Order: sequence, then structure tokens, then C-alpha cells
Amino acid sequence: MRSRRLFLTLILAMAGPSLLTGQGTRILQPASNEQGWILVSSQGRATVEQPGGRRKQLRLRSQEILTDFAETGAGWAAAGTHTTDKKKRIVVLEQSASGLQRIPDPASQTERMRLQPRLMIEKDELGGLAWLEGREPGSLSVRSANWTGSEWEPVEVVSLPIKGSQTGLTSTVLADGSWLLVWAAFDGHDDDIYWSQKQGTNWTSPTRLTGNNNWPDITPELIATRTGALVAWSRFDGNDYRLTISRFEGSRWGAPQTVGDRGSVDPQLTTSGGRTYLLFNSASTATWSVLEIQPSGRVGRRASLPGPGDEMPVLTWTSSYQVGLRSPSIRETTALWGADR
Repeated sequence: MRSRRLFLTLILAMAGPSLLTGQGTRILQPASNEQGWILVSSQGRATVEQPGGRRKQLRLRSQEILTDFAETGAGWAAAGTHTTDKKKRIVVLEQSASGLQRIPDPASQTERMRLQPRLMIEKDELGGLAWLEGREPGSLSVRSANWTGSEWEPVEVVSLPIKGSQTGLTSTVLADGSWLLVWAAFDGHDDDIYWSQKQGTNWTSPTRLTGNNNWPDITPELIATRTGALVAWSRFDGNDYRLTISRFEGSRWGAPQTVGDRGSVDPQLTTSGGRTYLLFNSASTATWSVLEIQPSGRVGRRASLPGPGDEMPVLTWTSSYQVGLRSPSIRETTALWGADR
């Protein structure tokens, strides 16, 4: 237990104040980023930005913060949480052709805390949510609910509470319409990555994504691809955390590949122009890194540049020789693509 606390403290320290306190400004980018939307989010405030400089200030309550953002066919959707003395609830906003609306949170909240809501975008529309729910951070279950466009269907429990923690929930909808969830869970010794897929109306039993090991696997990030899905997470190798990826095709995950240098943490995945990109912090070199991941899972082009370790950038544009990045404190910066090493 002592070693696990040390590992998690190290990661939180490298991730910076915004993760430790929840008060910092963060920039959110849709996983499928074909329209170029960006959400600048902080406690009680949020602004949606479009290419060309158009901005829309969102009206949030003082204890609300948006933490997930997605494109839809008619606009966008965002999700986050609202904190009071007694409860933490889910907040969902949707911008469509009829305007901006606040969607009620799923009914039947049975526990005090709902955390890490993840939008499920199905056929370019909001199809539902997944989230964590529990009395306190050490007793969270994984839950989901379908949104019909006018009401929530009954809440489903994907993974019951376990003796340790469940966190780092990430989600996507595959090309065949099935829902896929990935998260990190403590098994009594270390953190492992688990997954479940909703096929029809049933969720599969939560299963380890890779074989059991003796070191923590944390902070997964998931994205759909044309042939399945790609997940990235940080795996401790006994000395350092390193970014690892695995591809999902059909009904199974491929062998994990290490793609990050020593101290690589905080993965983000996004697609733009039909290409998939992995962004992360390289703590050992105090840089931001971008990798282009080919459909085969092979790493193509790489780019890196110095940047604040307590902020994660988003991808703003790419060309044949450069990539544009933006962070909360740096409006825009560029890096040159290099070849795979």
C-alpha cells in the first residue's frame, strides 16, 4: 500500500495543480475533432471556441466544472459535475440546431458522489453517459445510462464497487454502435486496466485488459478507430512510468506496446483528418510530445517541444512538416514532425 500511495502521489505531482485541486483552467478537445471545437473550462466558467475565433461563453453555476467535451452532428455536448455540501451531481449541456439546453442528470442517484462523466456519442448524437458513483472515492462503481433524446433510460451498473478504488474512466462508441468502457482498478496490490463492452443490451463482465502484473497501470484514455479502438495508459516498469498502447479489434485487445519515454504520463487521444494522434507529458524531459498512431498501431511521426508540465495541450492543426499545439497559458506553439525513433 505504501508503494502504491507513493506512485500515485508522484503522478499527481507531475500532473500539476489542475488535477490536484480541480480549480485550474483546462482545455478540452473532442476525441473526434473534425470541426475544430475547443472548450476552455474552469470552475464556474467555460467558453466554447471555433476555428476562426468565434466564441460562446457558457453560463455555469459557481460549483460546476465541465470535464468532457464531444462533437455531435448538430453541434457539441459537454459533461461535468456540480458540487454541493451533500452531493456531487452530473451536469450535461448540449448545443444543437435548436440552441443550448441543459439536460437533466440521470435519475436514481443512489450514492453521494457521481464523478468522471463520459459522453457516449452515437450516430453523431448524444446517446448516453458513463460515470463513477459511490459514497466516497474508495467505493466507486461504474455505471451508465442511455439518453433517448428526451429522457434517460434506467441506470445500469457496469462494475460493482470493489475493495479498492476504481478511477480513470474513459469511453467510446465503436463503429458497430457498441459501447466500450475502460478504467483503472486497484486489485489489492496494484492498479490494473479493466474494460467492458455493451453488446446489444448487456455489458460484458469487467476484465483485465492485459495479463496481471506487479506494477501499477494508470490513467487510461480511449478512442474509436475505423477498425475498433485504441487505448493509451501509463505503465510503471519498476523504475518509471511509460506510455503504453493497445488496439482493440473484434472482441480482444492486442499485445501492449511501449511508445513513451521515461516519465511519460497523462495521455490524450484525438482524431483529425482521419488520423489518430496521441499527446502526453514527458516528465523526464519537461516536454510535450505528439505521436501519430497509424491504423496498424505503429507509431509514425513524432513531435516534441518544451512546455509547462502542469498543463496538457491540445492539437490545433497539423501539416506535412509541423504540428500546432495550445495550452491554457500558451495561446499557440508549433513543433516540427520527426521520424519514428
